[in-house]
Amino acid sequence: MRGYRTDNQYTHIVPVSKAYPGIRIGYTSEGYEDIQQWLADRFPDLDVQQQEQEAQEILQDDALGRTEAEREEKLLQAQRLCRVLNIAAWAVAAWLFFYPQPYSLATQAALALPPVALLAMFWHRGLIRADERKDSAYPSLASALFMPSLALLLRVLFDFELLEHTLVWPLAAAVAAVFGGLLAYGSWRFISNSASRWSALAMLLFCALAYGYAAPAAYNCAFDKAIPQVHQAAVHGKHSSSGKTTTYYLAVGPWGPRTTPEDVTVTKELYEQTQAGDTVHAYLFPGRLGIPWFSVEE
Repeated sequence: MRGYRTDNQYTHIVPVSKAYPGIRIGYTSEGYEDIQQWLADRFPDLDVQQQEQEAQEILQDDALGRTEAEREEKLLQAQRLCRVLNIAAWAVAAWLFFYPQPYSLATQAALALPPVALLAMFWHRGLIRADERKDSAYPSLASALFMPSLALLLRVLFDFELLEHTLVWPLAAAVAAVFGGLLAYGSWRFISNSASRWSALAMLLFCALAYGYAAPAAYNCAFDKAIPQVHQAAVHGKHSSSGKTTTYYLAVGPWGPRTTPEDVTVTKELYEQTQAGDTVHAYLFPGRLGIPWFSVEE
């Protein structure tokens, strides 16, 4: 046996040779803590071993500084910067998702954090990774890239209805390509390493796609200060969709540029006080980036 690794659900026993099968022990197994202690007393923790090996590689990398003390100081600076940005990302994501007031300020913070994290990666290029690995000594900005992008995406899906999604796709593709390309360039050290390639690419792909769509859509709608066109729409019915969150829909008839009946998302309050046969108002905005969107209110 070469050693063991642990994650949130399992302890993985790694054999000396790939010719032998590994063993996976679930955290619900009887005596799981005793098994972990027995392994720790007799075999190396391969995650810690990998961290120590990478830490030595960093301290011996001449590209990061002239002396080991200088390289160690750069590593500490990168760790502190990542800690601050990751904590800020969780705070901004919670702010935007649970209580986005003032809305424009919360949106600005979420829009700014991923590019700031990207700049930090370039400032410490080759020292900060975009993905997060338990067995890595390199500090990570996974939360700073992931959480604001996810919060923006959810807010866009919950709060705004685009009149035509075809108008946002070219802009979303351009933002995703630029952001993803810069992220790949800043993460090239880890992408070129076969051991960390796939986790780095997975994080890169998600962040590029989520931020690529959410950033222009959020900016287009949240910062649109134009006076809307107001249309009346008849309510034909309503229904809700439940999962981890509940989404509320009104089935409305044709209005303005919409020539066919459709389901539109609304707030819980409007859903509860509206019945079939009522009339609601559809407010049509031109969009800050020229992508029309609308909201349905009483």
